[in-house]
Amino acid sequence: MAAKLSHRREIQGLRALAVLAVITNHLFADFLPGGFLGVDIFFLLSGYLITGQLLELSTAGNLARNLLNFYARRIRRILPSALLVIWVTVGLAYRYLGPVIGNETLRDGRWSTLFFANSHYNSLKVDYFGTGTSSPLLQHYWSLAVEEQFYIVWPILLLLIVLLFRAGSSKILLAVLSVATVFSFISIFTIEQALTYFATQTRIWELGIGAIIALVGSKPTPKVVQWIALIILVGSLYFIDLDNQIPGFVILPILLGTAILLNVSDNRLKIILGNRVMHYLGDLSFVLYLWHWPIIELHRQLGTSELTTSDSLSLLVITVLMAVITHHLIENPIRFSKYLASHPGVTVVSGSAALVLSVLATYFFVKG
Repeated sequence: MAAKLSHRREIQGLRALAVLAVITNHLFADFLPGGFLGVDIFFLLSGYLITGQLLELSTAGNLARNLLNFYARRIRRILPSALLVIWVTVGLAYRYLGPVIGNETLRDGRWSTLFFANSHYNSLKVDYFGTGTSSPLLQHYWSLAVEEQFYIVWPILLLLIVLLFRAGSSKILLAVLSVATVFSFISIFTIEQALTYFATQTRIWELGIGAIIALVGSKPTPKVVQWIALIILVGSLYFIDLDNQIPGFVILPILLGTAILLNVSDNRLKIILGNRVMHYLGDLSFVLYLWHWPIIELHRQLGTSELTTSDSLSLLVITVLMAVITHHLIENPIRFSKYLASHPGVTVVSGSAALVLSVLATYFFVKG
């Protein structure tokens, strides 16, 4: 179920749409002002897919073994590419932007490696929508931090509830998710507004909605509703901009549209979301997201003027090339390694060692 769920063509298409929206917003902001909402689409998809995988694991065999397998898959999926981009970005920062920015990027890389980049950037009062100033080269790791924090806590909680409340576990899980989702949404309006964009507590509700859908099951809606959902989703990317409160009520339509499109029955929509190009871009979505921001921001900080259309197209080509190379030479060989798949303990130990060494390296490589 896990593989089929995560690789259903409409879901791959939604992944592709989300990453294309984010990249387009960062390269052609005037054309797609709400493209940054692609991250919110990713949050819902992550909550849905991870919870679906966990529900299957909870019904099969030894829970401890299943939890080990789950974390081993997450490590193989995320860590190699994430660490690669961090260290290449740090090297480029030192090489082209000098020791001051290099040291700042190294520090950002430390918190990105620990999956606390979002809290780190909030502590620095970084403004995601700031204009006229340079942004951290690893700023986009904030969303990865939110997801990884969710991946660490939610699987343990879910499997514990299933273990302790076998018969009524579904109702308990639904109650826990509902309460967490409501409180997370309320927190948007109760904490300092400058902190809401990066904060974990203001984003859990988006992952929670996806998790609730996985728990209750996604069912096909009337075909006309599916088309309306796509129109709402795409329309949100065009009409929402940084003047709106993000996160907030304005995100609800795009999340509703995404939720409806999790189960597509209209054949024409299946072609739009599930064609080979969209499917491949969905496969590339993670590494596209990782590479796009440091490539764009490095060029911006080296330049003396605004990005031209030619600049943006060149940066897009470089991003795609780096993503394709990483996907085929790093991501897939490790992710689908038969040896690592059959030895989850080796994966967890190796991944943990890589994290420790990466963090330690951030203290040793500081330059004066």
